[in-house]
Amino acid sequence: MKITEVKAVALSFRLENAPRRGSGQPVKKDMVVVRVRTEDGIVGYGESHHALAPTVVADIVNQNLAPIVVGESALAVEDIWQKIYQKQGQTHGPGWALYKAMSGVDIALWDARGKALQQPVYRLLGGSRKKVRAYAGGVCLGYQPPPQLLVEAQGFVAQGYTALKLRLGDSVERDIERVRHIRKHLGDSIDIMVDVNTRYNYLDCQRALAALEDCRVFWLEEPFTPDNINDYAKINASTRIPLAGGENHFTRYQARQLLETGAVDIIQPDPCKSGGITECKKIADLASAYRRGFAPHTGMSGIDGAACLHLLCATSNALVYEADCAAFNPFRDQLVSGGPILVDGHVEPNDRPGLGVEVDESLFASMPAIAGPCYI
Repeated sequence: MKITEVKAVALSFRLENAPRRGSGQPVKKDMVVVRVRTEDGIVGYGESHHALAPTVVADIVNQNLAPIVVGESALAVEDIWQKIYQKQGQTHGPGWALYKAMSGVDIALWDARGKALQQPVYRLLGGSRKKVRAYAGGVCLGYQPPPQLLVEAQGFVAQGYTALKLRLGDSVERDIERVRHIRKHLGDSIDIMVDVNTRYNYLDCQRALAALEDCRVFWLEEPFTPDNINDYAKINASTRIPLAGGENHFTRYQARQLLETGAVDIIQPDPCKSGGITECKKIADLASAYRRGFAPHTGMSGIDGAACLHLLCATSNALVYEADCAAFNPFRDQLVSGGPILVDGHVEPNDRPGLGVEVDESLFASMPAIAGPCYI
């Protein structure tokens, strides 16, 4: 089952009036689709995170990684991951963009492998088909006035979600006002996660903690920048709220640092960022050794979402699935079909081979890549 082609395509679509959040004002959404073909005619699809430079990430896949991977067996996912790491990741490589690029290749290989063996990825990982609790996430629940935010939150509860994630990082005062408003009106039956998107400093976090604890926040996600592990560990030791993080940490090696320092209680690698399905499974298993939960971050497309769900079905410390609840998302609703459907607050994968999703390449032409960052 020799690999004959590895091809990445960067795609974009414009956004208007998207909710602002800690990362900035979204003006477009980007993704990088990775396609792998084999000599048997099997096609696997993966996703690389855009890294705020989607055309650059696609170039890394096409120019740096494809020559390494073509000619290898599509079944040898571990060997291919290690070969890429040795040739591109250990020294003189393109930094963290490399791991985002190789993630798409790895996910595509798992999809192709499942199709070749006529098995869903979760089964190849040693798991089984399960119903996984989901929370409302993605590009939603931003910095609206509290009454407007409540209307959006109530809409997700009406759909069946029993948990949702609010965006913090505006100001401590406005953040607390929003969380208190949502807790007051939704009551105690809904779990509220909060995501700061790395926009707090240590003093901000100290000022916010008492109110967030009073609101019984389920977790506090990424309060600090990824390189500030010391403050993660200090805050985590001082609060009843579990700290969550790992979306912007890469490979099992950085995940190990988060866990061994006590920086997080919930690990959140993203398959399209952290090194693919291969590496995220290792990170989840590493977290299980520390008796910590696994709640992978989900990207914008149905490809990455499917990868997260398959991982959750194959890990002993699976906690919850992040559902992208953006009101407008062609990457989720048009480009990719076969994704999970929410039923009674839970999702489960289908039993089709590979990731179980289909990609409509005819839409590539209508979503041409727009170079540059997606936030202003």
